[in-house]
Amino acid sequence: MADTGSLNSYSRLPLWRIAVLGFSLNAVWELVQCGLLYDMWGWLAWDAAVVMIGAILADVVIVLVVVFGAAAIAGAERLNPPNFPGLLALLAVGLPISVILEWIPRSFGWWGYGSRMPTIEVAGQTLGLLPILQVTLLPALSLFVATIQDRRTRN
Repeated sequence: MADTGSLNSYSRLPLWRIAVLGFSLNAVWELVQCGLLYDMWGWLAWDAAVVMIGAILADVVIVLVVVFGAAAIAGAERLNPPNFPGLLALLAVGLPISVILEWIPRSFGWWGYGSRMPTIEVAGQTLGLLPILQVTLLPALSLFVATIQDRRTRN
C-alpha cells in the first residue's frame, strides 16, 4: 500500500528542485507560447511582463499541486523517481487540472488566443491545446529531472 498520508513520505521528494525546474521549464514555455500564440500584442510591455511573471509563478504552484496530488494518489515513493504508476498519477492529476484551469478563464473571457494556437472544444469552450499540454506534462518532467538530479547529488 502506498504511504500517502505521512508528511515524511512527501519530505523525501526534492521539492525545492522540483519548484526551480518547474519555474525554468514553465518560463521557457510561457515566453515562447505567449509571444507566438496569445493575443497580447496590444499590451504595454510592463503589463505583459507582470502578467508573464505572475503566470510563471502560478505555474510553479500548479507543478507542486500536481506533484502533491499524484503523491496522494500513488504514494510519494512512486514519484522518486516516477515509475509507471507514479507517471500515470501525475498525468491523471495534471490533465483535469489543466482543462479546468484553461476552461474557467475562457468561460469568463479573460484571455484569447492568436490564430496559430491549436485548440480543442471542451464543454462549450475553445481551449488552447498547448496550455493543456503544458500543465499536463511539465509537472511530470520537472519531477523526473529533479529526482534524477537529487539521486545523483546524494550518491
